[in-house]
Amino acid sequence: MRSRCARKASGMATDLVPFEEVWPRIAAELEPLGTEQVALDDAEGRVLREPLRAAWDLPRFDAAAMDGYAVRAADCTGEPPFRLRLAAGAAYAGPGKPPPLAAGEAMPIGTGGVVPDGADAVAVRETSRLDGDAVIVERTVAEGDNIRRRGEELRAGDELLAAGTRLDAVALAAAAAAGAGTRPVTVGVRPRVGVVATGSELVPPDRAPGPGQIVDTNRPLLERLVRRVLGTGPAFSAHAGDDADETARTLGDALEATDLLVVTGGVSVGDRDYVRRTLEERLGATRLFWRVAQKPGKPLYVAQAGARWIVGLPGNPAAVIVHATTVLVPLIRALEGAAEPLPRRLPVRLAEPQRRDRRRTLLRWATLHVENGALWARILPRCGSHMISDLARADVLVIIPPGEGELAPGDSLDALLLER
Repeated sequence: MRSRCARKASGMATDLVPFEEVWPRIAAELEPLGTEQVALDDAEGRVLREPLRAAWDLPRFDAAAMDGYAVRAADCTGEPPFRLRLAAGAAYAGPGKPPPLAAGEAMPIGTGGVVPDGADAVAVRETSRLDGDAVIVERTVAEGDNIRRRGEELRAGDELLAAGTRLDAVALAAAAAAGAGTRPVTVGVRPRVGVVATGSELVPPDRAPGPGQIVDTNRPLLERLVRRVLGTGPAFSAHAGDDADETARTLGDALEATDLLVVTGGVSVGDRDYVRRTLEERLGATRLFWRVAQKPGKPLYVAQAGARWIVGLPGNPAAVIVHATTVLVPLIRALEGAAEPLPRRLPVRLAEPQRRDRRRTLLRWATLHVENGALWARILPRCGSHMISDLARADVLVIIPPGEGELAPGDSLDALLLER
C-alpha cells in the first residue's frame, strides 16, 4: 500500500535551487578556518590540516607473529623432525634485546618479542616441543616464517593520515603507534557555532505548553548535534520572540560571538518572519540563496556576514533534521577543513512504491533491512515537516529525485545516513 507521503507528493516549485546544487553553491564560497596545534591526546574528533607522517618504522623491529621458538631456517630444512639446542635466554615482549642466536639453536619467543640476531624464522609452539635441553621442531621452516618485519607497514616519513582526515578512535590509535604522540598535530580550528530559535510560541522542554504554545525541540536538538560533531557545545544559544527589535538584538549578539550562526524559524514569508529581513537590512548579511527545490525544507536561507556564515532553517522540526544532515553538519565539518564533509550515500532499494514530485526532490525518512545481500529502505508513514515521531526511529533519508510517475518496489536510490 502506498504511503500517505507518496500520495501527497506534488506541487509547484519555481525559482528554487535544485537539491543537488545546494552544497556546490556553498562549497564555492567556503574557506576553512585557521589551524592550531594540539597534543594527540586532545585531538579526538578534530580534523587534520597537515598530513600525519610516521615518526619511525612500523613495526619498529623484527618481531614474532606467533608464540614459539626463534630459529635459523637453514637448521629446519630437509626431513623433519629437527633437533636443536635450547639457547640461553628468551625473547618475550618487553623492553630490551635478547642475546644472539647461534647456529643449531632455538630460543623461546613470545608474540611481539624481538627476533634475536641470527634468527630468521619462528617455529610455532604447536609444531615444536621441549625435550630436555633440546627443542624438537616437527615441520620444516622457511626464512621469514611468522616474523613481522621492521617497517613492513610503514617506514619513517611515510604518510599515515591525509590532511582533511577526522581523527576518530581508530585514527588516533594508528597515529600513536606511528609516533604521532611524541609531537603536536596540526588541526583545524573549531568553528564557534551559535544557535537561535525564534518564535513567541516556543516554551522550553521542562514546561508544559499552554494554548497556542509548543515545546522548543529545535534548539536542544541543534545544541546536541553541535556538541556531538565538535565535542563542545555552541558558543551562543538563545531564543527570540516574534519581535523585530528583539530579533535584531539577538541575531546581532549571536553574530559577534560566532563563525557560524544557525537560526530556526522566521525565514519564510509571513508577516512575523523577521529573520531574513533583519539579517539583510540591519545586520549586513549577503544572501547566497533562500529556497530549495526539496520537500521537506523548502525554506533554507544561506548567507554570509563578512567571514561569518548564516544558515536559516524552517521552524518545523523534521525540516530542521533534514537540513542538519544535508547542510549544517557538513558546513561545520568543512569549516574545520574536513576532506569529505558530506554524509555518506548508501545505495538502497525501495520496499514499496513511491510517487515522485515533478519538480522537487523528496527526502523521505526510512528504516533499513538487509535482504538477499541488498539494503532495502521502508519509507515511514508520518512524513510531514512538522512530524518528528517517525524520525526518531529512522536510519536514513532516501533521496527521491524529481520526475514523473511512480517508483516501483525494488528500484534503486541513494540514501543519506541521518545525523542524530
